[in-house]
Amino acid sequence: MGIFSKLFGRKEKVFVEGDGGFDLEIVGESHYQKHLNKLCGGHTKEGSKKEVVAELHYEDKNPHDNKAIRVDVNGKTVGYLSREDARYYRKRIGKTGNEGIIISCNAKIFGGKKLGVFKKTSFGVWLDLPFEEL
Repeated sequence: MGIFSKLFGRKEKVFVEGDGGFDLEIVGESHYQKHLNKLCGGHTKEGSKKEVVAELHYEDKNPHDNKAIRVDVNGKTVGYLSREDARYYRKRIGKTGNEGIIISCNAKIFGGKKLGVFKKTSFGVWLDLPFEEL
């Protein structure tokens, strides 16, 4: 962490390039459908496959899990890494000596399909993060 980050409490950000597979599904998106809907421009007949940049934030004071990693898009929460994935990535990041760093990566928002007058699918988010190396 740089000297200014230490002095002023800002965390460094690092963009991590994945392999383009978007293999890591996040959880909890059902609580953030309003924001996902807005990001994708609403539900459509075709649905959404919108590519965005996501930021991963340590959330040590999360009342449900003090090892949580929150996923934000455009400054708003869209979900979390699963409990297992959060611990895995914290361990991988810790080995680099950069605990708490904000990682950003490519992400895709899928779903939002209109199935009829009153039926529509939810939005889901998948991250393009490397599994083995950070």
